[in-house]
Formats: sequence, structure tokens, C-alpha cells
Amino acid sequence: MRQKIIYGIWFLLVFFVAGGTYAQQTIQVEGFIRDLETNEALPYVTVTLRGTNKGAVTDENGYFSLKTTSDSLTLSVSNVGYEANFTTLKSGYNRVDIMLKPIVYELNEITVHPGKERYSKKDNPAVIFVRNVIARRNLNNPYDHDYFSYNTYEQRTFAFDDFDVDKARRNRIYKHVDFIFDYVDSTSVRGRTILPLYNEEQIEDYYYRKSPHAERKIIGGTKRAGIIEVISEEGVKQFIDEAFQDLDIFQDNIPLFLNRFVSPLSSIGTNYYKYYLLDTVIIDNELCMDLGFAPFNSESFGFVGHLYVTLDSTYFVKKVNLNIPRDINLNFIGEMSIEQSYIRADDDTRILTKNDIALIFKLNRKMKGSYARRIALHRNHSFTKPQDMTVFEEKAPVMESEGARRQTDEFWDEAREGAKEIQKTSVEKMMAQLREVPLFYWSEKTVNILVNGYIQTSETNSLFEFGPANTFISGNALEGARFRLGGATTVNLSRRFFADGYLAYGTHDRKFKTDVILEYSFNKKRTFRKEYPFHYIRAEYKYDINQIGQHYLYTNADNMFMMLKRRENDLITYMRKAEFSYYKENYSGLGYSISLRHLTEWATPDVPFGLIREDGTIAPTDYYTSAQLEFYLRWAPNEKFYQSRNYRYPITLDAPIITLSHIVAQKGVLGTGHDYNRTEIGLRKRFWMSPFGYVDLYGQAGKVWDRVPYPLLHIPNANLSYSIEAETFSLMDPMEFINDRFVSWEMTYFMNGWLFNRLPLIKELQLREVLSFRGWFGDLSDKNNPEINGEGLYKFPENTYMMNNIPYMELGVGVENIFKLVRLDYIWRLSYRDHERTPDSGLRMKMKFSF
Repeated sequence: MRQKIIYGIWFLLVFFVAGGTYAQQTIQVEGFIRDLETNEALPYVTVTLRGTNKGAVTDENGYFSLKTTSDSLTLSVSNVGYEANFTTLKSGYNRVDIMLKPIVYELNEITVHPGKERYSKKDNPAVIFVRNVIARRNLNNPYDHDYFSYNTYEQRTFAFDDFDVDKARRNRIYKHVDFIFDYVDSTSVRGRTILPLYNEEQIEDYYYRKSPHAERKIIGGTKRAGIIEVISEEGVKQFIDEAFQDLDIFQDNIPLFLNRFVSPLSSIGTNYYKYYLLDTVIIDNELCMDLGFAPFNSESFGFVGHLYVTLDSTYFVKKVNLNIPRDINLNFIGEMSIEQSYIRADDDTRILTKNDIALIFKLNRKMKGSYARRIALHRNHSFTKPQDMTVFEEKAPVMESEGARRQTDEFWDEAREGAKEIQKTSVEKMMAQLREVPLFYWSEKTVNILVNGYIQTSETNSLFEFGPANTFISGNALEGARFRLGGATTVNLSRRFFADGYLAYGTHDRKFKTDVILEYSFNKKRTFRKEYPFHYIRAEYKYDINQIGQHYLYTNADNMFMMLKRRENDLITYMRKAEFSYYKENYSGLGYSISLRHLTEWATPDVPFGLIREDGTIAPTDYYTSAQLEFYLRWAPNEKFYQSRNYRYPITLDAPIITLSHIVAQKGVLGTGHDYNRTEIGLRKRFWMSPFGYVDLYGQAGKVWDRVPYPLLHIPNANLSYSIEAETFSLMDPMEFINDRFVSWEMTYFMNGWLFNRLPLIKELQLREVLSFRGWFGDLSDKNNPEINGEGLYKFPENTYMMNNIPYMELGVGVENIFKLVRLDYIWRLSYRDHERTPDSGLRMKMKFSF
């Protein structure tokens, strides 16, 4: 789902970027940049055309090349520790060799000037200096106080970057939307000319209590307008909050772009970064050292930038400037700059006053990009006990005050007052005008359906929507072609009562199937039924096919895009389910449910239910019935996810996710023919190994305690598609193994290019390595083994095998980030390779958006 967000935004951006290239003069320049005194090549020097954002960076040999179109004929060369150089060019081809004059700095009788990379940590004054900063990084922490509070103004902007009005006016695509030129901003965004397409502002109060630990945010004002309105607002907010959160450079690892960067103040910093003492500057009337740094490996997840540290015994960090390395293996980020400012409280506590991050997103280097900026200004800091302590009694970590979405223009003008960094936009007005243009109107509607999967029945305030659209047509061996029409009520009809369901028909079996859900939510929903947090009672009636041992976590079973299989999917039964359930999840991450259900499952020719009689003969049985009571617990502290209409897609797995369930049934109750107790426990966790990538681990174990029909035993989740799906086995057949007790595991190591980044030529492709290892180790006790104690049990299907003392295992070696979106794994089946119809190896793929 994360890729759908980006695709949706870029789809709408095409409306603006179709203008092509400028009719400007072509300039091509190449050459070397060297140190004037030593004649040594200077790597990683920034070269730009003056007055533009078009430029290049020298390689390890000091070489650069640049070919572009521009009105500027002045080449600007700058590098920390050197005087700036300006060279006049001519139109067409230019060859230049530039000598930069070093600036010599003196600090405590130590002379430092950059030259050829002969970097050494031993007796390096910059290393000694930064070690002092690192040693004091945990001092002056505001969270050491019993209480901490402040107010935040935050603005987020997405825009079309490098927008030239003169060129656009000559382009026919803008003929009917010339009003957008009134919204172009060329004054407030660091010298860039942008066309804002989305703007969000928010005012919030933050409260912290050390013991017992509590953090609460109260949103006093919020407003959003722009192209992201077509996507789930709350889901997008979760994604953006994680991707562009406040950076804490005083930690070892910094979460950014859904990755982990090594902080320049990390405990391993001196082994990861090169540091330079550059200059002394005055910040807030305090003398500070400009400490430059860059990672040893320019492809790694680190930063280049500056720390401005006071020259006193406190080594207090006053200001931070961060950028990404030139060759970093990071997708879609063309440029980045992060600026943080700190002040001292009266007791020397450090206080973050500004966190400003600006990005240029690009699908590739040749295309124009989109500009994104998030700026947060923190004000009115206090370490005193709040007057209203009831704020900590609230269960929700983030609360929105009544009327927060209806604040006046005067409110927002006052919030922006005194903040020169803030840009005022009129995106809401521009979007209203754009929606009157048919091309844009229908583009936005199309993106809405593609991303959300539902078709609105009204221009505004739809009471009912049809969907999901990807299930309208599908097919399988039992039903043949399957046609399905469904939909759901919306919050415009009721914010507490919801109805959801579908009607499906198979052309081969000529049967109608249906699913009807009636739900009452104890929480008022803002956008859709499955909005976080859950607290509901639900009644459901469902009659449909059941693809035994084939269940997917993040898509519908009849998703049309899952129709392509490696073999025919014929292990299908019919099932009727009537269920009544209660579920509640808390902001602490604890969720629990209780469900009453009545199941009836019917045999089919491909999945017969053959009852074994006392004399060993087989009696065909049409169905079995089971009335069940299920208890379910889920604990996921600090979980972050993208919430779509129907699924939650995890953003991070840093905290453990633990699940526990138990199902019980009693013989004779509502036609149940067996006693049934089934227990399962699962654990999922991500382990970061910065700078060496991360590992996702998932483990599960379960046991059926009683003697039951085989469909109620543990059946591994087989994946017959060619896609890579979580918690499934790619080379296993459905019902190949049936057990009444098991343990399973799945380990995936994402190396983030740790090896490929070190290989010449290969590193230019920015590929990333993936290793996976999954397995299932199960057992079947004598009481459920039809070969040993068969009376009253069903005969196992013909394709089912007994497991010996060896687990089923799959090993995968893969490459992701192919064309920045594709992951390919080649998977080997390591055990039970002699089973019929099952492949020993195979290629699988997945479309995956990642930074």
C-alpha cells in the first residue's frame, strides 16, 4: 500500500509535468578540481550553475561532468575549507580544470586544512573533539526532568519543483489551467520556484511525565488541502509521521525514510565517520566550532554535514545541518537538507526549537522532481508540572480538540506570526479551481479508485460505496469465472453503524455466495469502518468457498491480480459461517476479542470427506459442523502502520507483536461432532543492525489438543502464486502437510546494499540483497493419525504426506530495488524434494516501494 500512495501522487503530478524541457541553451562542462597547494584531486566537491539547483559532485578522482539546459553561464564551485570559485562558461562544450585555494584554520595551535583523503583517527584533533561531544550527549536531556511540555507549530508542503512560469505559459497543457500561475511561490523556499500541491498545518501541545511514564499530544488546530485528499488521510499521516519524524542525533541510530541512519554522535561514530574541524562561528552570542563530518563509505546510510558545538566544557550542540551522501543507496531522494536548532534552558538543558527537513523527490535523475518540506517550530517550553494533570489520564496518546478542523484564518495567521520560515499557501483554493477542469477531475477520481479500491456513489458525501474494485472479476478451478459485486456504507451515513458485504457468482459451479457484516463501533469513526482503534461488536453471515491452506494477510482471496498460479488451485471446499464477535484495542497496543461462531464445511470432489468406519471402510460424508468460542489477544506496543480501507500494512516492526489465541468447541453443542481445543501463539519483531541492514523475524507455534476432522488441524499456509507473500511457503502445496502440533519460522535479512555497494559498476545499480529462510516443523499424534487410529476421522487427501523428523524448509536469495520497485527471489526447497507435483525451486517476485 505504501507504493500506492506514491504512485497516486505521481499520477496526479503528471498533469503538471507534461510540459517537457525548456527551450534554453545547452551547456556541457567537464573537468577536474584540485587543491591549489598540493595539486591533489578533491573528491565530493559541489559544482553548480550559479543561481540554479543544477549541478554535480566530483568523484573520488576529482572529476565531474555536467550537461543541462540553463540560462546561467557561471559555474560555482564550493567545498568546506576552501574559497569559493566562479568560472565563466560558454554555450556548448566546456573543459575546465579548477584549482581551489584552501582556507587555513587555527585552533589551539593546531593547523587543519583539507587536502587529499589521508584521513587518520590517530591524534586527529577532530576525533578528539567529537569524542568529547559524544561523551556528553546524554547530558542536558530534557526528558531527565519530571515534566516537560511545549507547543508546536508544524507545516508540511508538497509541491512541483523547479516550476518555470514562462515555459509553462508556452505549453498547451496549461492553456485551460492558467490560473495555477497565481499560486507559484518563488520567494520563501530557499531560492526554489515551486507550485504547491499539498499543504498541511497543525498546532499541538505536547506533555511529558517521567514517572509513571506518559506522553500526550493535544491537537488544537489542523487543516489539510491538496492532492493527498484522495488517499486515506489518517493512513498517509501515519506514513509521513514515520518517514519524516523529528530526528534525535543524540541516539546511535536515527529513523528516517523507514530506514536507520547512523548518527554522527553515535557511539560507533568515529568508526563510521570522518570528522573535520572547519571554522569557529558565533551562534546566539556563543563561540562554536564548525565540526564537519562525512561517512567513510559514501553509499552507506549516514549523513554529511555540520555540527556547531560550543567551545566550552559543556560541548553543547547549538545547531545541526545534515545532508545525504552523494552515492547513498536511497530511492527517490534527489536532494535533502535537515536543519535543527537548539537553545539552552536556564539549567543548561538542551531544547530543540526548530526541526526543518526539505527534500526533492525524483523517480530518476533526469526527471524533474517534487519538493517536500516539513518544518516544526517548538515554542513555550516548560519543565513545571501542568496545571491540568488530567491530560495524563487520557488513554489516547494523541487527542484532537473539538473544533480543531474548523479554526479561523485569524487563528492560523496568529500561529504563523513571527515565523519567517513559514510559507503561506492557497492550495485549497487552487484545488477547487482544478476540480472544475475535466482532465484533472477524472484523473483524481481514477486515482481514488486505484488507491482506495471503492467507487463513490455521490459527488460529495457518499452514503454507500462499491468495492473493492480488484475483486469484481476473478476465477478458480471450482467456480470457473467468478463475478463479485460488493460495497459498504460510509461515515456519511453513520459514524457508528456500518454494513459491509458482497454477492458473488461462479459460472462453473453456478452457485451464489454472499457475505454480510453488520457492525456497531463504540468509537466514532472519521473516515472509514476499520479506522484505528477498533472497538466494536459485529455480526457476520458468510457462505463462500474456502481455499484450504491458502490464506494471504494483505489482500483478498479473490483478488484478480492473484489469479495466476504455478498450478491449478483445486483444493477448495464450501463453508458457511455465522459469527458474533466483540473486539477492542487500546492505545497501549493491547487488543483482545471474543468470538462465537458456527461453521459448516462441505466436501467437494477434489476435497472429499471420507469418514473411516470401525471396519476400516470409507463412508463419504457431505459436511461437518463446529460451534466454536475463540479468545484472542494481541500486543503490539508502539505499532506503526498504514491503514487502508480493509488492511493494515506495517510501517515498522521495531517493537514486538505478540498474538495468542485459543478456540474451544464442545461435542453436541449446535450439531458439533467433536471436542475441540486449539492454541496458537505468534511473535514478530524487526532487529536493526545499522549499518548492515535489518532482519525481520516471525515465529509461530500451535497445538490441537483433541481428536478432530483434518480441516480443523494445523495446515501450513501454501502460496500458489508467483508473488512473495508474508507468512506463506512458496514451494509447498496446499494440505501437503497436516499436523496437530507445530512450530514455524520466517527470517528475512534485508542487507540494504551492504555488499553490492562495494562492488564496482554493480553499485551504480543501487541493488540490495535479501536472504530468507523459512520452515515448518510439525507432528501428528496417534489420536489424529487416520493410518493408526482412524475410526471416526476423515481420510487425508491423496496429496498429504506425513512429516518425519526433518522440518520443511525453504531458502531464498534475492535482489530488491530493481528499477527501484521490483524484488526478485530465487527460492530452493531444502527438504521433502521427492514429493510429487511440488517444485524444487522457483523464481518469485514482488512490487515493493521503499526509500
